[in-house]
Amino acid sequence: MKKFVEKYTFIWPLLGTLILWGLIGAVSGQISMNQLFSCAKLASFALLLAMGQMVVVTSGEGAIDLSQVYILTLCAYISCNLMNINPVLGFAAAIVVGAVCGFVNGCINIYLKVPAMITTLATGYIIFTVILIGAPHMTTLPYGGLVSFINMNFGGFSMLTVICIVVASILAVVLYKTKYGKQLHAVGQKRLAAQYSGIAVGPVVIAAFTMGGALCGLAGVLCGAFIGGAFQDMGSTYFLPSIAAAFVGGTVASGGRSNVLGVCLGALMMSFMTTFLNAASLSPGIQRLIQGAFLVLILVASVSNAVKKK
Repeated sequence: MKKFVEKYTFIWPLLGTLILWGLIGAVSGQISMNQLFSCAKLASFALLLAMGQMVVVTSGEGAIDLSQVYILTLCAYISCNLMNINPVLGFAAAIVVGAVCGFVNGCINIYLKVPAMITTLATGYIIFTVILIGAPHMTTLPYGGLVSFINMNFGGFSMLTVICIVVASILAVVLYKTKYGKQLHAVGQKRLAAQYSGIAVGPVVIAAFTMGGALCGLAGVLCGAFIGGAFQDMGSTYFLPSIAAAFVGGTVASGGRSNVLGVCLGALMMSFMTTFLNAASLSPGIQRLIQGAFLVLILVASVSNAVKKK
């Protein structure tokens, strides 16, 4: 049983989801599939951020991206502005800007040797300053065609959920079936050893940050359309749930190990947790306190598990 759980770490978020679903049913008086569909829809943005975070963390050396919420917000503003002029241009530009932000983070981390946490914290504040300066002059209303598109449903599942499933499937192929994915996991386990084995560590890590930034850009486009526009603090709601989803899903804090399915279930579990805390009539402050404490426990478990394996 111990070996099974260690191999299939997605068991924990799956179990957590089922428990929280049952608790929601106990509070509301019923358990229905609509609760699952609703939570899956609301988990979409945290999931996209969590998958981006997973890729960055997998690159190793304690890498973590603290600029995600700011990239999401900036890309939401860009998409709202440009999609009303040209939908394709606005969609592509937002994702490209997100990728460029991630690329800059990766270059600073690799070439200037600045730790990822400090790098992304600094660039995040720079991005937020750009938002503060530019927001009064930018359109904040989303493109109507995209709003209609993401609100479509297929057998109960929203288009947002379908998009996330497609993105997760593509990411799983990249991470587990390609040469780059194998190199990323090798770099994450030990960058120096990977370099001695002939892997170009710098480009691999920069590509990880770039991929994470692109996923933030996609999250910004979809989030802006879903909530009815862009505003300055729109990304903060998804910060703690996305990081918790990345680690509870099986991503190891020290790097070198990822789990796309686990992260998907982790995001769903965090969505169920938020729904349960709302159903329990807890204030937003208490909810964030609980989520923060939960994240600390996950990180402690992740680090201690990595130490034991070494």
